[in-house]
Amino acid sequence: MLAGNIVQVRPERKALSAAVGPTCCSGREQRSKTAFAGSAIPLSMKAALRKQLREQRRALREPDHWHRSLAAAKAVARLRFFRAGRRVALYLPFDAESDTAALIAAAWRRGVQVFVPVISDRRHARLRFYPLSGATVPGEFGISVPRLRLTPVSPQWLDLIVVPLVGVDAKGRRLGMGGGYYDRALAFRGRRRYWKGPHLVGLAFDCQRTNVKFADAWDLRLDSLATESGMEHFL
Repeated sequence: MLAGNIVQVRPERKALSAAVGPTCCSGREQRSKTAFAGSAIPLSMKAALRKQLREQRRALREPDHWHRSLAAAKAVARLRFFRAGRRVALYLPFDAESDTAALIAAAWRRGVQVFVPVISDRRHARLRFYPLSGATVPGEFGISVPRLRLTPVSPQWLDLIVVPLVGVDAKGRRLGMGGGYYDRALAFRGRRRYWKGPHLVGLAFDCQRTNVKFADAWDLRLDSLATESGMEHFL
């Protein structure tokens, strides 16, 4: 069930090497390699961790990928922020990320206002959130964006932001693709003591969890995480 004319980019999947977290395609729980253990890792090892987790995500077969995505989407749809009149940001999937098509369709049925992230300045890692209306076209990195660009909204005025991720640790710290777009766009959350703005939910698969201590000071910390196992909230 697809919403609108959403372009999904799914590169060819690569064979897995050593696992760094639960393995999606096998269903078995595997712990991170000790090569990544210890304190915060150097950039080269962080890049290797990122590559490994992306390969595990790509290894999911099409039907399994869809069913796991749907289960995670249902968990998000039960949140109190996901109701008529609310402003919700949902990404358009890229590189075998958890699919948001069912979530977008549910939002439109309920009267939720849907916004999607668009890279507005690649050089300075700027991200803006535009209303999703009608057809989409490939944008930066081949990620789908609205063909019709209406007035964007500042992320601080959204009620819920559902973000993709490459990895996530037990405290909800997010490992992204490395561009820093979400980190920069949502940096205001770290400067506020009480109201931090929109509720931030990571959407992923269980195999993207990791025990590796990868987090840097600028890495986003999620409020919640939705996977095929359900919703987890962080303190």
